[in-house]
Amino acid sequence: MKEFIQKNGDEVAIVIYDAPLPPKYFRLTKRFIKTLFVVVPVVLVASFLLIFSWGLGSRIKHVPTPTLPEVLPAEDSKVAELQAEIKSLQESNNQLAEKLSGQPATATPEDPYLMAIKKPYGMQNLLSQNKVNLDQFSMVQEAGKVSFKFVIMSASPETKVTGHVLVFMMSENGLMAYPERANALITQGIKYSTGEPFSVSRLRPTNAEFRTQLTGQSVKFVIYIFNREGDLLLIRETESFKVGAKS
Repeated sequence: MKEFIQKNGDEVAIVIYDAPLPPKYFRLTKRFIKTLFVVVPVVLVASFLLIFSWGLGSRIKHVPTPTLPEVLPAEDSKVAELQAEIKSLQESNNQLAEKLSGQPATATPEDPYLMAIKKPYGMQNLLSQNKVNLDQFSMVQEAGKVSFKFVIMSASPETKVTGHVLVFMMSENGLMAYPERANALITQGIKYSTGEPFSVSRLRPTNAEFRTQLTGQSVKFVIYIFNREGDLLLIRETESFKVGAKS
């Protein structure tokens, strides 16, 4: 009897008492119990590790590869900096050259005057466009006054030209300007807008008067014409007129 009780079996019996119901009797094999408590946890842990490894691997694929800082010698770093600066200067020079090539000729800062006229800021030199011309020059001398007469002509009758005209008389008396109020500004620079306003479609007679008594043998005149924006339209220097002669 004792040997029968201590004999090892392949099954395990479980009795569950649930009064007042009759007891329930379960018989399990040892192999099933080992599978339940050993194999199943191992399978679950292995499955978890496999899923974790797969998810981590897919995430690593999308992570950019870090770039390590490159250590340059001091001389190489300085060369790279100078090359970048040269490239920037070349780009700036190209942009400036393109900008200047598309603009009309302007007054140079090294020569801020036209005779006694202070060049207008940003003045454009439009002499080559020949928008106006001059004709019929004459000089009349009276007591204490000199009248210089000429005609301003528009190059295109269909286009009206408006602006300012300044006339300078050069003689042994010195330099004088017309209109008369411009004489007070000769030393500091005459503004183009001080000139006599004009508007011409075809012909526009002009009479420049200088209140002086001429001395010497000859006199000449220089005419400057600007448009209303201060751009230079015409410069004309006349031949010499004899003092005392009738023109």
